[in-house]
Amino acid sequence: MSTSSSGLTALALKRPVTTFMIALSMLLLGLASARLLPLEKFPGIDIPEMYINAPYPGSSPAEVERLVTKPIEEALATMSGITRMNSNSNEHGAGVFIEVEWSKSLTSKGIEAREKIDAIRHLLPEDLERIFVYQFSTSDMPILTMRISSERELRNSYDLLNNFLKKPIERISGVSKVELYGVDPRQIIIRLSSDRMASHNINVAQLTAVLSKQNFSINAGAIKSDNQTMRVSPQGEYTNLNDIRNLKINDHVYLSDIATVKYEQKELEEARHLNQSFAIGMDVFRESSVNLVDVASRVSTTIDEIARSDKFQGIDIFLMDDQAKGVKDSLGDLLQAGGIGAILSFAVLYLFIRNTPVTLLVVTSVPFSICLTLAGMHLMGYSLNILSMMGLLLAVGMLVDNSVVITESIAAQYKKDPTKPINQIIEFGVSKVSLAVITGTATTMIVFLPNIIGEKVQLTIFLEHVAIAICISLAASLLVAKTLLPLLLSRMDLQKLLPKEKNNDANKPSRRYYQRSLDWVLHHPKITGVIAIIILASTAFPASVVTSDNNNSDDTTRIRLHYHLKGQYPLEEVEKLVNKMEDYLYGNQEKFEIDSVYTYFNTEYANSTLLLKEGKAKSVDEIKRLIREEMPKFAIAEPQFSWRSASAGGASLSLTGPSTDKLIELSDQVIPLLSQVEGLTDVRSEVDEQQQEMVLIVDRQKASRYNLSSQDVASLVSNALRGRNLRSFRHDPQGEVRIEMLFERELKYSLAKLKQIPITQFNDQIITLENLVRFEVRPRLNNIWRQNRMTSLKIGANLDDITIEQAGDRIKRAMENVNLPQGYNWKLGQGFERQQQEQNIMLVNMMLAVAMIYIVMAALFESLLLPAAIISSIIYSIVGVFWFFLVTGTNMSVMGMIGILILMGIVVNNGIVLIDQINQMSPKREELEKVVSDICITRLRPVLMTVATTVLGMVPLAMGSAQIGGDGPSYGPLAIAIIGGLSFSTITSLYLVPWLYLVLSKTALNTSVGVGKASKFARRFIPS
Repeated sequence: MSTSSSGLTALALKRPVTTFMIALSMLLLGLASARLLPLEKFPGIDIPEMYINAPYPGSSPAEVERLVTKPIEEALATMSGITRMNSNSNEHGAGVFIEVEWSKSLTSKGIEAREKIDAIRHLLPEDLERIFVYQFSTSDMPILTMRISSERELRNSYDLLNNFLKKPIERISGVSKVELYGVDPRQIIIRLSSDRMASHNINVAQLTAVLSKQNFSINAGAIKSDNQTMRVSPQGEYTNLNDIRNLKINDHVYLSDIATVKYEQKELEEARHLNQSFAIGMDVFRESSVNLVDVASRVSTTIDEIARSDKFQGIDIFLMDDQAKGVKDSLGDLLQAGGIGAILSFAVLYLFIRNTPVTLLVVTSVPFSICLTLAGMHLMGYSLNILSMMGLLLAVGMLVDNSVVITESIAAQYKKDPTKPINQIIEFGVSKVSLAVITGTATTMIVFLPNIIGEKVQLTIFLEHVAIAICISLAASLLVAKTLLPLLLSRMDLQKLLPKEKNNDANKPSRRYYQRSLDWVLHHPKITGVIAIIILASTAFPASVVTSDNNNSDDTTRIRLHYHLKGQYPLEEVEKLVNKMEDYLYGNQEKFEIDSVYTYFNTEYANSTLLLKEGKAKSVDEIKRLIREEMPKFAIAEPQFSWRSASAGGASLSLTGPSTDKLIELSDQVIPLLSQVEGLTDVRSEVDEQQQEMVLIVDRQKASRYNLSSQDVASLVSNALRGRNLRSFRHDPQGEVRIEMLFERELKYSLAKLKQIPITQFNDQIITLENLVRFEVRPRLNNIWRQNRMTSLKIGANLDDITIEQAGDRIKRAMENVNLPQGYNWKLGQGFERQQQEQNIMLVNMMLAVAMIYIVMAALFESLLLPAAIISSIIYSIVGVFWFFLVTGTNMSVMGMIGILILMGIVVNNGIVLIDQINQMSPKREELEKVVSDICITRLRPVLMTVATTVLGMVPLAMGSAQIGGDGPSYGPLAIAIIGGLSFSTITSLYLVPWLYLVLSKTALNTSVGVGKASKFARRFIPS
């Protein structure tokens, strides 16, 4: 027994009070950390994505692409580390989406992007006012999303909601900001009459010039005297509405003669419905370092108090999204599954040990390890989120393994010589397996190292937080098993560790059967080898049947319905369409199991979110089929269920080429083909119906005759149709109020009125718009998309009872029938690429993990051959995974691959202890087989105990419906992989690891003997 190997144990036994106090301190620190750890849905991670928004309203998509999008793309393309660049050009401006490598600093890339844009600012249109660069972080997501509806009129309720709802929430500790949208503050509207302007010979340019010079307050400097300095501030601000009405335009005309001036609500450009009533939206954001659940709870309490107040009688505040609920649901699922798993594990331990005090001592490693883990995470600056909770849950079943191995080793030493001092027995028992349990724990932890230090993608970044929780908890369980457990065992009668005579393992049929079957395996190495190869080859069948699929993170709580409007229509017409669809949905509310319906719509877009009832009996796909059966038909829209991402049941492909018009033509050929593919539904392209635009062609000669340029005419028309913002009114009791100059509403709905807009005055005659321009109606696109600086068009679909891998294969076969012109190509969408990338990275990391496990074991055994015996358990565990996936009908997903990765670190533990104990015996060649057999028989009980506790800890997850965050990927594939692989590997390893060890040992001995004979023979002929 080496001093170093049992140093911690000896110290714990020598200083019991100190050890108990340290353990108690760690327990209290863990309990305190549980309250101090920030509780959030996702860890604070900067997502390596940027969005550059260049608002340029009033232009055509083609003009935006040429003047704004392409120059920005060319500038940003010179940045290093860009993996993807997509852009969209529409009538509102340009949007460029950039994804950079995870290894790059998002902050520095954001600064670089701003510098690149500033460098080409002179190439962009002069009237492009600002360019926004947005960066993404998980902490930027709203913790609460609410919708406010009422039978009362809410369109004029901004002051009520801002003063009595928004501001009280903003004052809550931990809230960073609150956004209120869907309702605007009232503003002062100067409503011009084109007829009155014409009759008074007032034109737009003249009026704009006069209004722009009014309502000011400036700092003009200071007057200085010998003893003081006084600031001078000329002011010409409006103090009331009459100041505006009485503004003199010329010698005979006041503003009130040609316009009305009054408070008005801003004209709605978009609207929302909740439960068939007008709705307003509100998002609540938190500070990055505070506890998500606590902040959300305080906000919810405040909202409940506000909702009960008299001012909010009849107003419904509906909580649409609650991150805290997702965290609590996830935590509840994990605690329930962990609790059931812990009870099952305790029951299994008791069945084997048949002694309540000893069982409780072994199980104490679980709470102590978890408390140590929470303390470690707090000290290292990590948060408690759905990923770290997932790591803790996966670790629960493994936390007793080290304690079981050490307890069994102490029991074996006591059985050999119960007369020795108890401390000596315990120290020797711990030291005998010390190196093996340290190595076993290290192999379980080391499988995550390639994910932490290797290539950075979203999967490995998120997996790091799972790994931290698992690694800290396993290290804590090892510390407890080597210190606290031996100390507790030293205070009890070690006779209780031994099975009672009637429960003696040697008398059990299972042990006798295992001994006979193992002896047969060791006596028939060649036949065993053939059987092992057949078992390994059998993997080909399940591997060919089990398909890859990341479609396991579908949100089962809601369905999204996209209306696909065939053009641009007045908001009132779109609302009629929405009302008809909502009448249909609410008319079948019980049938469709709908709880609420929320709809957002504007003049060219509409989308409904169907929130489903909790505990619904029907699946999402079944509800969709029922809705489709009698869904209303519309002349101006084609409602379809929105595409889902590839991780949530959707698939897409992209067509690329130089011309958007040609891409639309090609998509018309592709969509019917894909619609015939079995398993694809809701197939359509992202392009909407072509819109029409009124093109105003300025007669330059006429314009120059009146001292106007084409730009002057365009600017005047823009002011007439979109209005013009003036300096704000600052003397309103509610605060600063916007002032906007607009023409009469009829102007937007009458081409004749538009033509009569007075543009300028010449020789006391008003020159109208129709005197200067020619009107033409032309078709145009709503949007122009580009991928990696190439014009593109996406075609998407939802999946119906097929996997993403099957969808990809079927799409490829369908596209073989499409002949694309030169310069045009197609490729599967980003979801396919990401799945393939993640699977490739996981495969590489698995191979690196196997190599690292081999290195650790080679260092332990001082042998290059013997680790191969243990590596075989990894290989056969993967065989078990595929067969178990086949039997349970589970698809291989990233969660399944994470399960295999964790499995690789677990399955080697028993083999390490087994071979380490054989090596400690240093058997001779003639005794090797008997020693191997005897130690395998001795190790049978602890192997079954550790495997049973781990497997049963996973059963609730495998059988339940728990998902990451309550709406993310299911834990099922991960748990099924661990259960199937560990169970199958245990059965095979009980035979194949000792068999392979025996074969390799004999091979090594024969090789050594052969080398010795060859060396002796060589010395006879080679003189020294």
